[in-house]
Amino acid sequence: MRILVSCQHYWPEPFNTGDVCEALVARGHEVTVITALPNTGMPGNDIPDEWRDPARRDVVRNGVRVIRADLHPRLTGGANRVLNYLTFWRNANKIARSLGDGYDVALGYQFSPVMQADPALVWAKKNNKKALLYCFDLWPASLLAGGFKESSLPFRWMRSVSKRIYSQADRIAVTSPLFDEYFRSELRLNIPDSAYLPQYADDAFLAAPAGRVPEGYDPVKTNFTFAGNVGQAQSVETIVEAAGLLRNEPSIAFHVVGSGSHLDACKTRAAELGLHNLVFHGRKPVEDMPAYYAASDAMLVTFEASPMADYTLPRKVTTYLAAGRPVLAALDGETRRVLDEAGCGMCCGTADAEGLARIARRFAELPDSDKAEMGDAARAYYLTHFTKDRFLNKLEDLLTDLCKER
Repeated sequence: MRILVSCQHYWPEPFNTGDVCEALVARGHEVTVITALPNTGMPGNDIPDEWRDPARRDVVRNGVRVIRADLHPRLTGGANRVLNYLTFWRNANKIARSLGDGYDVALGYQFSPVMQADPALVWAKKNNKKALLYCFDLWPASLLAGGFKESSLPFRWMRSVSKRIYSQADRIAVTSPLFDEYFRSELRLNIPDSAYLPQYADDAFLAAPAGRVPEGYDPVKTNFTFAGNVGQAQSVETIVEAAGLLRNEPSIAFHVVGSGSHLDACKTRAAELGLHNLVFHGRKPVEDMPAYYAASDAMLVTFEASPMADYTLPRKVTTYLAAGRPVLAALDGETRRVLDEAGCGMCCGTADAEGLARIARRFAELPDSDKAEMGDAARAYYLTHFTKDRFLNKLEDLLTDLCKER
């Protein structure tokens, strides 16, 4: 197949779209990606100087043709983020309209914002082809996690934009089967059932890392680790408050490995509480992360109370499972369903610091054999449901079916 992909985020940004596109090329497909100049996750969330070279706007990398649209860099603050979203949307749609009909099918890879999938739909409509929308983040629900009110003008406008984009896709694939409930109950969309296409973990997490214990980990203690973005939606503050409740438990330690817009606030709160049982390690390269997982007795996942918390399964959870780590979650909904079905963790309510402290203490008191059994169950569940081969086989089938519908 000749596949046109649109996604605002691509290598060298910390997203796995490049891995997926290169894997499709390895399977014999021709792939072109419309994406942005890298900025999200780059130093200062700015466009690195070397990427401002016009010669890097249309290149082939590992067999994938990568066309990059200009945009306002993400930087910091809400105004810059809005400009970042809108400028990519406008410029990527222009590129999509300029491309000929030399593709068989389009794929809109949709993180936040929802508009990054639109160039695939624009191209498909112009050329009378089919488009698959792969939905990771629900919109406009993601705005609620970012502090917007449902009554606000931006939320109401994005609701209409989101409804238009979701309804124009010929097929939607989702990372959680609960997304359909949101599409129908909240957006009132009359669309076919979505295809369940859960995310897979980087292969590095399936291999046992070398025996190096990262600095700040005491193997004598029960170590709990949160890994990933430290933003408003992730509610890492819940972990800080739980650590405060367990400050007098010398055998328990908490770790945060990552960076984000709320990291400084979390550090400030930890300092206010005088915590010595919580270590902030900062952001680490992905190749270093398996060692942090291996040094952890269990991994943590938290989320701010919002529809996103109930409907989504964060990718970090599948990564935790791939690494064979038990998971403690301050979450309900899809994440709780997966962990309960896998038998590999403990859950409390969303953003419930007292509940998280309670299950952390309960986990720490378990025999080592029970903890090891949870880890084995996590890895077994991942291998049954979330492997890369399963993902690619399903994605190929969905795209092939759309090609046949022309």
